Amino acid sequence: MSSLQNHAAKVGHRKSRNGCLKCKARRVKCDELQPVCSNCSRLKMECRWPEPRHSRPSRSPHPSPPMLSSSDSTGGSITVGINDPSPRPPVDHDSVFSAILHRWPVDAVENTVFGSNRDGDEAHDTDLPESRARRLLEHRLMHNYYVNILNPFPVTPSEEWSIVWSRKLPMMALQYDNLLYAILSVSATNLLRERPDDVELFAARQRYLISAMREQRKLLASLTVDNADAVCFGALQILINSFAMLRERAVEPYEPPMDWLRLGRGAGTVIWMSVGEVLRADGMATSSMMVIANSYPRFGVDESYFDPEMRLDFEGILTQKLPSGDTWDEETKEAYEKALSYVGSVQKAIDRGEPIYAICRRIQAFPLVMPPKYIDLVTMQRPRALVVLAHFFATVAQARGVWWLGESRRGEDSMARREIRAISRAIPKEWYGQMIWPMDMVGLR
Repeated sequence: MSSLQNHAAKVGHRKSRNGCLKCKARRVKCDELQPVCSNCSRLKMECRWPEPRHSRPSRSPHPSPPMLSSSDSTGGSITVGINDPSPRPPVDHDSVFSAILHRWPVDAVENTVFGSNRDGDEAHDTDLPESRARRLLEHRLMHNYYVNILNPFPVTPSEEWSIVWSRKLPMMALQYDNLLYAILSVSATNLLRERPDDVELFAARQRYLISAMREQRKLLASLTVDNADAVCFGALQILINSFAMLRERAVEPYEPPMDWLRLGRGAGTVIWMSVGEVLRADGMATSSMMVIANSYPRFGVDESYFDPEMRLDFEGILTQKLPSGDTWDEETKEAYEKALSYVGSVQKAIDRGEPIYAICRRIQAFPLVMPPKYIDLVTMQRPRALVVLAHFFATVAQARGVWWLGESRRGEDSMARREIRAISRAIPKEWYGQMIWPMDMVGLR
């Protein structure tokens, strides 16, 4: 009897694919009783369950980046001065980013440093297994960050600005995981430009980006003056990463880059909440993000980028003589006017020779300051909204020497050129005349 008992003790259980997340993490059999399984009930642990399984995409050597399917339209136009400490409504980052957790190609993660836990390796499972391979990968990513990415802008306005990006931000990442994971995901995106078929890098970017988003949400829930800098810079790093990833996405048949636009609106809200927290606590003297917020151009303080004269060169886009599907009410009219004015202000900044860091900040701020109504119109693929977007990408095409703006490499089309070409093919032929300028700017005519 004793030998039989010993033998039985060595027999491994058949692991459940539908068990709770806690049992999967502990690698024990789950009886799948919901809402609380027997193991979690006995040990008085929180019992959490995976979301319903989604079908896996077909295997691909270079999977496309995720496309958000959320129809979230929360947030608003960020048109508040930094002297206004009133908080903005918080953005539920989980709702904005949740689709990512199911749309990453899980097959691409297999046989990588992040694919070892096969018992729970679903798209939503973002645990980062500890191993020597992971440490070496993180060293590789951090080394690349220091050598090639440290300051996202080639020229900086002051030594203080440079110190923030090159010294303070990496030190901050040692304390805050949202920033650490965001930095590692940005570095992976940078390396993928040269190694687009590197499955390990792709898997690393997937896990670190999702982990950064989750840690960002946790930190935002307990926002204080002490962690406001980390929240703000985490948002900026995620936003830079999302823009850099535009070059990887499929553009035909054309779908607007809603991931980046929605993420930008959320980032804008987070940034203004962080600024408001610092102002309320009188922490300007020690805040690193205030160095950035007070730099030119001062978004939310000088809103001349919405002035009517900024859009004079593009007024034809507002014509009512072309079929658009728009209901031309006051909200729609204002949304288009502000969007066009902002694009015109970026072009005027380029024309007057503003330094590249200022141009990059204007480009980066596009989704942050756009009226919510305009984003909705892009979502509906209104021809006028897409033409405005094409004009924006035409300004992006004129910026040089900034890796995350998607310049042409190895004979490939630039990100801006791909977007403009795809938009020109997606809009009704009646609108083609309004596409002449952006197409000329990227050599498509």
